[in-house]
Amino acid sequence: MTTGFIAAGACALAVLGCICACATGATTTAHADNKAGEVAPVGPSNAHQPLPDIGTKMPDGSVYAGLSMDTGKPSYIKAAGGRMPDGTVYAGVSPDSNKNLYTTPEDAPGTYTWIKAVEYCRSLSTAGHKDWRMPTIGELAVQFKNRAEIGRFNETGRMQNATGYYWSSLQVGDDAAWAQSFKDGFHENPAKDAESSLRCVR
Repeated sequence: MTTGFIAAGACALAVLGCICACATGATTTAHADNKAGEVAPVGPSNAHQPLPDIGTKMPDGSVYAGLSMDTGKPSYIKAAGGRMPDGTVYAGVSPDSNKNLYTTPEDAPGTYTWIKAVEYCRSLSTAGHKDWRMPTIGELAVQFKNRAEIGRFNETGRMQNATGYYWSSLQVGDDAAWAQSFKDGFHENPAKDAESSLRCVR
């Protein structure tokens, strides 16, 4: 009788081990492809791990952008500040167009009145592109947020001659336009004939 119980127990353990082995063999581990702009699939091995906060920089340099609206899976974008093959700098994603935003690697030389700034960007031909323009107020905020990664901004914050402020394309009536300090992020609407710094985007 004892021998029968032992044999039955051994058989049950063997069956359980086989089930576990089969389950383990059937489990596939999905490897996250963190290339910029690509969706990283999630497999059973990491399905219950907490997701990072949106904006978290990953070990490969990409940034976690949240769950994809199309697939519901985690997606990653390029980190701001990356130099493109054409010499432009990736500044982030435009909150207006939801498309990639690129800027020049340095400010336009000198300072500009608002009208002159508009003209400068429209006539700028550099890095093989002629579609440069003034940033919107939202795009200016993206550049401010990523200013350390993009680099070479004027962060003095001086309002006299507005050299530490950067022009946006948003006008305030006929006589003023919005600008943003790259020292503290403060917005101001100086007169259009004041002179501010400028970084064109495309």
